[in-house]
Amino acid sequence: MAFRHKMFRHFWAVGLLFLMITSFPLWFSTPITAYPNLSLLPIPEEAIKSVRYFGISISAVLTVGLLGSFLNRSSQISWIIIAVTLFLGFLFDQHRLQPWAYQSFFLASLFFCVPPKNWWRWMLPLAVSIYAYSALGKFDAQFLNTVGKELIEFAGSFLPGSLSVALEPHRDILIYILPTGELLVALSLCVRPLRIYGSAAAICMHLVLFSLLGPWAKNHSLGVLIWNVMLIGQHVYLISCYRSDGQERASSHLTQFTTLQTVKEAPLLSALWVWVLIAPSLERIGYWDHWTSWSLYSPHTSRARIEIHQSGFEKLDESILESLSPDHDGDQWYELDLSLWSLSERGVPIYPQARYQLEIAAYISARYDFFDELRVKLQGISDRRTGRRDEKRYFNAKEIQSARTLFWLHPR
Repeated sequence: MAFRHKMFRHFWAVGLLFLMITSFPLWFSTPITAYPNLSLLPIPEEAIKSVRYFGISISAVLTVGLLGSFLNRSSQISWIIIAVTLFLGFLFDQHRLQPWAYQSFFLASLFFCVPPKNWWRWMLPLAVSIYAYSALGKFDAQFLNTVGKELIEFAGSFLPGSLSVALEPHRDILIYILPTGELLVALSLCVRPLRIYGSAAAICMHLVLFSLLGPWAKNHSLGVLIWNVMLIGQHVYLISCYRSDGQERASSHLTQFTTLQTVKEAPLLSALWVWVLIAPSLERIGYWDHWTSWSLYSPHTSRARIEIHQSGFEKLDESILESLSPDHDGDQWYELDLSLWSLSERGVPIYPQARYQLEIAAYISARYDFFDELRVKLQGISDRRTGRRDEKRYFNAKEIQSARTLFWLHPR
């Protein structure tokens, strides 16, 4: 039994280490790069460069902690180092709040605070929340008409032509298979007799996603594929724990593990778990971030569309110029493809939050001394039924700086 827990802990450490390697520029970026390092909390302008180097030091400590989790016999100290450095990493660069890093922070805290035999009881509510919130975020018009439609059309391209045509009238129903499956997984994990089936269904779902998103198909980032493998491994571990728990109960008639026992076991961790389970419910009203609410492949998220005028091109770094979309309407304004820029410079998708992307616009404006060469469309969360968004436009540096006051969190 102890071997199973040890192997899962090592498995997660290896996965997290590989995710850091695939997103190396995100964790070890330097001040010379054009892509901004935007902290979550205010930091004075003169301290930004030194803070970025401090952020590199945090990432180095995190790497040492992951390696130490293999060498240290108890490894508890290594995991509290991992949890603390992940938290500090988020503070000094909010782009590091990738869903896999956010989940790993909670699992690292769990590995430190709770005896291994009880890990799975804490992992279950976290897993339920991930699938439940991810599913609920996809039941909207934006998913129906964009990401969901693309996934179904791509999957349909592998079917015989006659079958694909026959399924076309049922496209909308097929699109909602993925979020419905996620929701059913979440519900089944809540019911003891169904947990093994729920975890088995989750494994199948991640295998399907892996096949659809791999380099042989949609070619999404390597980090997405690694995280799917890690989630598969998590459910293999959970299934083994369900079986072991059932055998122990049958042989010794153990009493049920109560909520009160859970709270007494680790009160600080209990408070952390309550927060992570409840906070995502605030996402749709704008009080919690999309990725920390498990809005995965949910295109309803807020955003900023940044456009740069051709007259400012001579000031720009090459990485920005390479990430500009074509000028289809001939007005000499070019949209900065933030997703492309983020993937090329950081190795991860852009953080899907209007606040963060507006800060990128403010950073570019200040770095290249733009005034009216840069403009921004700030788009809110889409309406669940219609898919429409509130949109505000800001046409110069002064208006962009004013727009920053709409949000509570500022890097400086």
